[in-house]
Amino acid sequence: MKITKFEHSGFAVEKDGKTLLFDPVEFEQRLPEFTNVVAIVITHKHGDHCQPVIIERIKAANPALELITSAETAETLNGASVAVPGDTRDVAGFKLQFFGGKHAAIIPGQVPCDNIGVVVDDALVNPGDSFDLPETEAKVLMAPIASPWNKVSETIDFVNRAHPGMVIPFHDAVLSDLGMTFNCNWLNKACADINARFERLGFGESLEV
Repeated sequence: MKITKFEHSGFAVEKDGKTLLFDPVEFEQRLPEFTNVVAIVITHKHGDHCQPVIIERIKAANPALELITSAETAETLNGASVAVPGDTRDVAGFKLQFFGGKHAAIIPGQVPCDNIGVVVDDALVNPGDSFDLPETEAKVLMAPIASPWNKVSETIDFVNRAHPGMVIPFHDAVLSDLGMTFNCNWLNKACADINARFERLGFGESLEV
């Protein structure tokens, strides 16, 4: 499969000519015109992950796609199907397993909203806005690197718990270029300590896994 990173927590997974999108958003960068999109997964309702106008634009170009999200987020979107932790689905050849359930606390003791994590093809783990992990081994881990609810030392703890083969940092729009370099340097070192491959992707950059 090929993974392509976009802004913040947005990325695409491509396989056999089909595309699966996660949390497509636009801030400073415009997304490409996607074709052959079979599904969009929205991890939760916050505006840095869920932008209904962008979702509707992608749906218009890919009318057969499936829109999948949490029950709470589905209330804000047209035509969304609901996934809950423990669900498994096959979407056009992509095996999706859902886990987690709650967004990490920003204010201690308060859960901001629902959040669904996703495993793709028993390999790629996207926790959304959480440090939850599935029972499935994380071969490739999307690691949130900066947010109001975490710091880089917590990301390192998360990576150590997951012990993946590869780590791709995301959830990075709140960082300057310098801040991204600082955090990635620490995360890269942590990956080296556990013999995990570290791959920093810029907007529109891809890798095969």
